[in-house]
Amino acid sequence: MLAEWNRINKGKLAPLYLIIGTEDYIINETKKKLSDQILEAENSEFNYANFDLEETPVETVIEEAESMPFFGDRRLVIASNPVFLTAEKTKSKIEHRTENLERYLAEPAPYSVLCIIARTPKLDERKKLTKLIKKQATVIEAKPPAEKELKQWLMNEIAKAEMKIEPAALDRLIELTNINLTTSMNELQKLMLYGQEERLVTVDSVEQLVVRSLEQNIFLLLDKMIAFDIAGALRIYYDLLKQKEEPIKIMALIASQFRLLNQLKILEKQGYSQQQMATKLRVHPFRVKLASRQARNFSQPDLDFILKQLAAIDYELKTGYGNKEQKFEWFLFTLHDKRKVR
Repeated sequence: MLAEWNRINKGKLAPLYLIIGTEDYIINETKKKLSDQILEAENSEFNYANFDLEETPVETVIEEAESMPFFGDRRLVIASNPVFLTAEKTKSKIEHRTENLERYLAEPAPYSVLCIIARTPKLDERKKLTKLIKKQATVIEAKPPAEKELKQWLMNEIAKAEMKIEPAALDRLIELTNINLTTSMNELQKLMLYGQEERLVTVDSVEQLVVRSLEQNIFLLLDKMIAFDIAGALRIYYDLLKQKEEPIKIMALIASQFRLLNQLKILEKQGYSQQQMATKLRVHPFRVKLASRQARNFSQPDLDFILKQLAAIDYELKTGYGNKEQKFEWFLFTLHDKRKVR
């Protein structure tokens, strides 16, 4: 993908691009690079078209791509959501004459760049059209990067700005953004602006400035519980309530995390590696790495007890029994007492 970006930056454009994947940063950067190379500021609106294939038939897209550019050398045509390349069911009533696309793939207009964006992890490889377009187009994969790849992305961005980042700050940024490339890049821009004077991104600035997701707050909540930090755990919980998060949602996420710890504990006893666990559970390896660290603090009887308590709380929340805001407090103190006498 980086090789394709370099070619685009040098003006070596392909007539057809196919972006496959869900990573917004890669999709948006590819679109920006194509726009910068193809469109001229004074006539960009005349030579740019953007279509949603759930609302527009593909033959309209092809007509646009075959239209001559107006006061410019090239046209950029972007078409998103090609449901006819996937196995997904759609509510769209649009009928596509895909034979028009097949014809265009065989002989694309030399003055247009057609970019098709499939925001899906994979296409239906059984379809003839999928095979054809993957053969004819330049394919760019927009898949979420692994931890090592994400670190490299962030380091490259830091280097471009001629700044530095503390190793611990880099790790913490990745952890707080749930190894999400788009979120990490957005937060990094804020951190670089904050650290511009010293040309350095520090752990302190990451802790102060990075916005935590609900899932990340739940993870931190568990860390506080593991450390017997009752005050810290309650502080996070009350902050979530102030942010209008529902107790039933908070407890559901806590239960989900403890179920993951339980699954990891069982698989570890069966000899699974962390990578094998991630594959089996369909969980990102980085999340498995962090959760495995938490799981070490609990015995199997501990987890059995916790899951039983959480199931009881879930029932009470759904049936309206008791004060819903106090359910977490009760759970926290019950867990604290249980672990103290262990």
